[in-house]
Amino acid sequence: MQPLERFGIEIGKYNLTEGAIYGVASVYLTIEKQISEYLRGFDMTPAKFNALMVLQHKGGRKGLSQIDIGRHLIVSASNMTRLLDRLHKEGLIERSAQEGDRRVNLIKITRKGSRILEKAWPGYYKTITEIAALLGKEKLERLSEILPEWFIRLERLHR
Repeated sequence: MQPLERFGIEIGKYNLTEGAIYGVASVYLTIEKQISEYLRGFDMTPAKFNALMVLQHKGGRKGLSQIDIGRHLIVSASNMTRLLDRLHKEGLIERSAQEGDRRVNLIKITRKGSRILEKAWPGYYKTITEIAALLGKEKLERLSEILPEWFIRLERLHR
């Protein structure tokens, strides 16, 4: 049985569209499931983990605005607000008004948030490395060229 047959898709030259779209979606869902299982041990979701990573590595001491965080993540504005509310409630981030513009909150990762990232990172990196290695270096290189190109074209289409 072909991997996408469970969705009623036979991979072949006449249905490349379905094979590509359902293939990417299936890979994403499977990877997210594996990462979620790992992060559950840290009371984290992929969304929480990614937000903390952005704050840790892009925010620095200054922090980032909610809009800037959203630029680095694939999250709608309403989901971003809920996500940040949860992180704040758990003591993983702090909010402060931006100097000169009190309408803008700067968001920074707390020590508690940084400690969780330090503990979770080695296993997370091992997990994504093992997942990626399943393709082999040559196919991974090709995929690393194709997917960003596809993303850029999609993004331009919907501007």
